[in-house]
Amino acid sequence: MIARRMHLNFHGNWAGEHAGAWRVGEDGQTAKFQLDYYSALAQAAERGLFDGIFYAAGLALHESPGRPATPGLDPVVLAAALSAKTERIGLAATISTTFNEPYNVARTMLSLDHISGGRAAWNVVTTYDEMAALNFGMTQLPPKQLRYERADEFVEVVLQLWDSWGPGSLVPDPEGAVAFAPAIHPINHHGRHFEVRGPLQTPRSPQGRPILFQAGASQEGKAFAARVADGIFCVALNLETCQAFYREMKELARSFGRDPDKVHILPGVYLYIGSTMEEAKKVLAEQSTTDDALNQLAVRLTTDVGNLKVDETVPDEILDKAAIAARSHGHTMAVIDVFRRERITVREFLIRQPLRGPHRVFCGTPELVADSFAEWFTTRAADGFNVGNLTLEGLNLFVDEVVPLLQKRGLHRREYEGKTMREIFTG
Repeated sequence: MIARRMHLNFHGNWAGEHAGAWRVGEDGQTAKFQLDYYSALAQAAERGLFDGIFYAAGLALHESPGRPATPGLDPVVLAAALSAKTERIGLAATISTTFNEPYNVARTMLSLDHISGGRAAWNVVTTYDEMAALNFGMTQLPPKQLRYERADEFVEVVLQLWDSWGPGSLVPDPEGAVAFAPAIHPINHHGRHFEVRGPLQTPRSPQGRPILFQAGASQEGKAFAARVADGIFCVALNLETCQAFYREMKELARSFGRDPDKVHILPGVYLYIGSTMEEAKKVLAEQSTTDDALNQLAVRLTTDVGNLKVDETVPDEILDKAAIAARSHGHTMAVIDVFRRERITVREFLIRQPLRGPHRVFCGTPELVADSFAEWFTTRAADGFNVGNLTLEGLNLFVDEVVPLLQKRGLHRREYEGKTMREIFTG
């Protein structure tokens, strides 16, 4: 029996999703737009035998106290560029089903898959950002249920298009041209949202089909993820909540006739590492601003910042309203869960979660990071982690000092199990 191994993804957005990444670079260009810097991050993660690098896709530029502007690059273009700079690590790009068409996405992801040698992954999102709708000819987002209905059919069509080329469809012609075997067929899809004849122009995936990621946390989102995803991203700020989510998603996957051991749960974690605890706290302090974190908490709870008293817990009426009005169900409910469970003050929460972004913050030495990862993994809260908020220096420290500790415990691979992301991620 093959031992269970931890899966690690690096959250590579905005040069490591690190808030200070813009400071890196001596030539006047920000690291957020330097391919060399992204390449160095990808190569470091590959050296650490990470499964993949994950790139999100913001579709609107926000500029408010609670949602600072976060410029970024197109994730598919970036992943394609990095495919030439790496050899084994997977490349996961986010594409929304709300603002695209299945044929385009099927062709784009298979193109990435071919040029990367079978290392592509698609992070399927429905998009909860109301401002994004204004950039795509809409006055508002469709209701959540309709977005997930469209996403269900969208993924169904993409999978059909990926399978429209059977094995052995592309064969050489005796005269040197390309011949197409009868295994290529139209899909003739007729649905509520899409009419797609097919077949796809792009040949069959080198890995069967690209890996699918999803991050649903609402009831609709969890059911969708359990039906289609190979990996499920999630927000969890404490161990018990993540254990409950883990059990729920495994059972949901089983209920859809899937092998739950092939559906991996990957909570996000923002790491701040130092060789000593003092160094780790210094890294964290350099990124922390209480006012900014307080503004972001207010946005997450859909309330005015003046309604949050730093030395009091958040009133139940604010939590109740936030649960109903949540833009991102997973992000908001993770925060609500902490306040309801522990009744901590706003100040205590901000000490624990001082930075932007929804995920758990962990600050410590390599030994403490390895201990935390091992606890969540061995107690079935996670099959691995989506690691973010690391500079290149921080990522190299993780690779050089945390990875060997995980390997020593038998929790992390010592070499890649194959050449494609599917072999690596699901093998």
